[in-house]
Amino acid sequence: MKNSPLFFSALFVALLQGGFSQPLTSPYLNNPDLAIGYVDSCATFWINAHDTLFGGFFTDIGRTGNVLNLNNKYMLSQTRNAYGYARAYMLTGNETYLQFAREGLSFLYGHAWDPNNGGWFNRMNRQGTPVGATSNKSAFDQHYALLGIAAYYEATRDTLEWNWLMAGYDHMENHLWDSRPQYFGYYDYGSYNWATLSGKSFNATVDAITTHLLYLYLMTEDPLYKERLLQIADNILTHLVASMSGQAIGFVEEYDSDWNWNNSETMTIMGHVLKAAWCLGRIYQLEPDTTYTRGARQLIEDVLANGYDHEFGGPYKDYNRVTGQMLMWGIPDTAKAWWQMEQALTAGLMMYDLTAEAQYLQMADETLDFFMKYFVDHTYGEVYSDRTRYGGAIPQWGNNKGNSGKAAYHSIELGYYVYLYGKLFVKNEPATLHYQFTPLNEPRDILLTPLAIADDQLRIAGVLREGQPYNDFDPAARALHLPAGVDGHFEVTYQRTVTGVAAAGDPFPPREFELSQNYPNPFNPSTAIGYRLNQSADVELAVFNALGQKIAVLVQEKQAAGNYKVQWNGRNEAGEPAASGVYLYRLRTGSAVETRKMVMLR
Repeated sequence: MKNSPLFFSALFVALLQGGFSQPLTSPYLNNPDLAIGYVDSCATFWINAHDTLFGGFFTDIGRTGNVLNLNNKYMLSQTRNAYGYARAYMLTGNETYLQFAREGLSFLYGHAWDPNNGGWFNRMNRQGTPVGATSNKSAFDQHYALLGIAAYYEATRDTLEWNWLMAGYDHMENHLWDSRPQYFGYYDYGSYNWATLSGKSFNATVDAITTHLLYLYLMTEDPLYKERLLQIADNILTHLVASMSGQAIGFVEEYDSDWNWNNSETMTIMGHVLKAAWCLGRIYQLEPDTTYTRGARQLIEDVLANGYDHEFGGPYKDYNRVTGQMLMWGIPDTAKAWWQMEQALTAGLMMYDLTAEAQYLQMADETLDFFMKYFVDHTYGEVYSDRTRYGGAIPQWGNNKGNSGKAAYHSIELGYYVYLYGKLFVKNEPATLHYQFTPLNEPRDILLTPLAIADDQLRIAGVLREGQPYNDFDPAARALHLPAGVDGHFEVTYQRTVTGVAAAGDPFPPREFELSQNYPNPFNPSTAIGYRLNQSADVELAVFNALGQKIAVLVQEKQAAGNYKVQWNGRNEAGEPAASGVYLYRLRTGSAVETRKMVMLR
């Protein structure tokens, strides 16, 4: 059912008054503790995928948890389920989930590592025999193999996981990292024996951050990992973000080894654009360089203007970056993907924390509300892969829950960050996580930083060991001291020390322009849009409908610095009256862009 004109009137009055002031829509942001139950439900579902005979997890899983193929186990299913179970343990304290995480990792270690050439195989049969052992190896797979290992190590600090984490990381650094100064970055593919290397890509670049590299730095504070994070952030800005000005939407996702665009691949994915923004925001938390936040803003603004559903909430899936056309994949209606919804949530909450701008919280809130209502299977648990823009099923694609690209990872990660970001960024409440540390023969200090955040903005508020207060920790350094032989179940409560980076300093210096809210708003039949240029620039001011389609260009010329006001008569380029509804207007000057909403009421 569509929203009434009264709703739109109230919404835009709130925007005119300086922000989205309505209460949060999603119960999960109003009460982030609800995310724990959601994660528990997802973790329970994936128990169905466990192979009790040969270990590990099956890949192809139906809606009810039924196994669809007994002879198919992808490496990604093992590491992604291990990640999900490690995070589920950290939220619930249910040690059974650590046991299932161990099941996935044991199969991974025993069967997915190439003992002759190093690196990880992509696929095994039920018994663990590699399938396609002489196929190329991708950076995508090599990164993701470390995902579950890093999460399990964070929850347990088990030395077995550390050894495997270092084996996988060192192998990538030695075989996939291109150290040429002008072309540095991870190669996209290597031959099975690493004799040849080729390509660069979004996945080879950004997925290093999300799978292991950020966690390595947070757990160790080793400057080696931070240096690599900053190099990858440079890759994102220099290649991905820099390519946006030549695209109708999104950025170039695939390159040759020298970072030249691969123009034979023109797809851009909204989830990738948002994930890049999320990563830049997290790196800004560690290294407050405004270049990162400007890049993150540009990425999110592009999605909001061109690839986002402003009526029902959430990003659309895939586009042709050259033409700007949505890729429909043979279905009659527009679609959204579960993992891309997560990126809108996490990028939105991260940028809200950095800027205190309501548009980012609104994006996260309405995306999460849509996700929980329509992606979650409230009968059998877990989440569907895809929904229409209205939340309906897509019969052509079915309702299966597990495949080579889907396991417990994104659904549980979404809940994990709803809890952490919701507690610490939105509600400014304490957040508690569970850890299970094994004993060592020597004393140790364990660094505990569960999310990217400025170092002085998070402290440990309290620790329980086996349910009893434990006082041997440094609150500000977030360091837990364990004497030799001490182990057990620890509950660590974290508290935010200040409310957001935006409270401590503006991460965005003065911009090239200022775009005002249109007036009147809502309007009929016309409205005025004002803006100010702080310097001479090539200007485009355009109007888009709720599907992200450009319907009118109001300004497209070089203009001098100064104040401007433009009328929109409520008509499209063909001179036809626009229908009632939500519209966006976007001002672009070179690499800077800003988008605002307005409502036409006929």
